[in-house]
Amino acid sequence: MYSKTEVQRIQKLTQEIIKKENQGVVTGKETDALREILRFHEHRYYILNDPLIADGEYDKLYKLLEKIEQEHPGLITADSPTQRVAKGLTKDFPAAHHLVPMLSLDNSYNSDDLIDFDRKAKELSGLSAIEYCVEPKFDGGSISVIYENDLLVRGATRGDGIEGDEVTTNIKQIRSLPLSAKFSAYGIQQIEIRGEVLINKQNLAKYNEQLIEDGYAPLANPRNAAAGSLRIKDSKEVAKRNLEAFVYHVSYFSLLKGENTPVELTTHSASLQLLWELGFRSPEKEKEFLKT
Repeated sequence: MYSKTEVQRIQKLTQEIIKKENQGVVTGKETDALREILRFHEHRYYILNDPLIADGEYDKLYKLLEKIEQEHPGLITADSPTQRVAKGLTKDFPAAHHLVPMLSLDNSYNSDDLIDFDRKAKELSGLSAIEYCVEPKFDGGSISVIYENDLLVRGATRGDGIEGDEVTTNIKQIRSLPLSAKFSAYGIQQIEIRGEVLINKQNLAKYNEQLIEDGYAPLANPRNAAAGSLRIKDSKEVAKRNLEAFVYHVSYFSLLKGENTPVELTTHSASLQLLWELGFRSPEKEKEFLKT
């Protein structure tokens, strides 16, 4: 997503802003720079797991942006890093109709099942050989997210596959899901993406330690902890669980006027690459190919 030159530029900009902050001379003119810096370091931390600044430095920059936006509300943008956590509790979760039904995957327990699937695929497609893109199956809480004009506008649970619960506020607490992505650079106006919300064992252990310390029962397992988090009414509580999301499928897209379907959306594997390049956690590094 970031070239070597961009990394160097933003790292230099980071140090310049930190220096200005220490001197107390940062103004509203640096708002755009602050947002770019924070998005970059979120990507390094939550997507690449390779942070370039200390947590304390990130927190200082975040609080600085928060302070500037509080003083100048007109500078706030919908995709600002400060706009993830909602003010107050969510009263209910209205129904959200999926643009394309979220179907379930069949299980396979032996090689015969796979051979039979390959046979049926060839019969239906009329192909004598098929190249498969193979990737891990994540087990957490299934989600559908919609981006319009580059902005995250809706997040929903799977529900019955036709419609789920609209949980956008809670989805925004997942920092591995960008609040905006440059889909327009590929001619895309609207896109629906499928993924899975997870909580890793390390984060679950830390969260459970705090629960026990506060006198509450610990959460039983990572899968239920992740899925149950999506319908919590307090988004600040959701943020404490340090959820992450892997996206693995583009289910629907529409194009900007006059644009043609980008080559990146003509195959499944290319779409995973596209999502990775735009800042999502997709199984780009985990996927493999095989031919039959």
